[in-house]
Amino acid sequence: MSLELLHIARAGAEIGAYDLAEVHRQLLAGNLQPTDHYWRAGMADWLLLGTLDLPRTALAFPRPADKAPSFFDGLLSRENKVTGLQGFWDKLAVALPVGLVAEADLVALSTRVGFDVRRRCAEELAGWYRLTLTAYLADRLFTPTEKAGLANLACTFGFDEATALKLHREEFTRYYSLGVRTCLQRTASPEIKAQQIARLAHEVPLPSGDLQEVRTEVLGQYLETTYKEKLEVEDDDELLAPAQVKEMQSLALALGVELATQQPGFAQRLAQSARLWDLYRAPLVPLTDGHNLGAEGCYWQNAVQLYQKKRVTVRRNFSGFATSIKIFGSLRYRMGSYDVQRETEDQVVPVDTGQLFFSAQRVIFDGQLKNFNFKYAKVLEVTSYTNALVISRDSGADLIFLFPSGQVEAAIILRRLVRQAKGRGV
Repeated sequence: MSLELLHIARAGAEIGAYDLAEVHRQLLAGNLQPTDHYWRAGMADWLLLGTLDLPRTALAFPRPADKAPSFFDGLLSRENKVTGLQGFWDKLAVALPVGLVAEADLVALSTRVGFDVRRRCAEELAGWYRLTLTAYLADRLFTPTEKAGLANLACTFGFDEATALKLHREEFTRYYSLGVRTCLQRTASPEIKAQQIARLAHEVPLPSGDLQEVRTEVLGQYLETTYKEKLEVEDDDELLAPAQVKEMQSLALALGVELATQQPGFAQRLAQSARLWDLYRAPLVPLTDGHNLGAEGCYWQNAVQLYQKKRVTVRRNFSGFATSIKIFGSLRYRMGSYDVQRETEDQVVPVDTGQLFFSAQRVIFDGQLKNFNFKYAKVLEVTSYTNALVISRDSGADLIFLFPSGQVEAAIILRRLVRQAKGRGV
């Protein structure tokens, strides 16, 4: 394009001088208006900027085909709806690439066809708006120029902010979600990715609340995927090394995610996986304030309630139709059937309360009614529940220990001690 400067005036006062390319950009951005005037060397007078020959782009929707007036149009002495839409389309075509039609031109159009075009053709204009949006997003790139053009089109159509948002919210939500995912997949530092996501949000005409909701969801999925790539699984537990936990926290911070408030569930999983890593990987160290178990040491202890499954026999009475007839005084004759059956069932019953210990070689229970211990070689399986720890042995009933918290930690420590003991053949 020519580097010759165009002088721009508004309301009779010059406001700047730009080359043709810059005039084009300023019109698209809305900083210059078609109703402004321009002048350049060699011109006899100032002319409307809207008459300046600028690069044109085609409208995303075709010009409506001709249609004869209806009976009611003739009765009301007005043109048909299609005539109004054609006039609107012609004015938009002239206004390209800016997409902003002067209000005076729209009033003149409505006067000519005999009705308010924007009001009567609101549904058709909404369709044009959607078609334009689809064309803009077809290449998955919504540029600042397209943003200005869409805003100008909404203004020309008389759409307020709420109406425009209703028409484009779903499309831009998908667009922004895909854009954030694309930024996250690029080979760049987290800080650069965060900057790209911020720039993308600036270009998308959605409320900040909508943008935040989409961003939180997509970033949460990204962090979850990254987390799964790093974690180790042992005994169905998720483990993450402390260094990797810090790396995940730094990643979230660089991406602008406040884990404690925006992703509290994920923050808890990180903390839990780090804690489990220490339980599985850190050396087992005897408790310094635990029960004195001599050379064996005490690696875990807690107050527990001991339960066991027991086979219990239950007496059940069954009877059919029965009645009684008074014979004389207190003497009565009873008729009917009566049968007694016994059924056996397994029940979990309380046995004792006391202290449970894990030493280097055995499980020890010190109860109020009974005391016992057994070596780890006898342990077949250790299962933790939300309120209980179940130890299955190679002989005898399963032992069920109930205590308020820490079952997962207890199960991990016990499994490690069992493996160590069996590895040494103890």
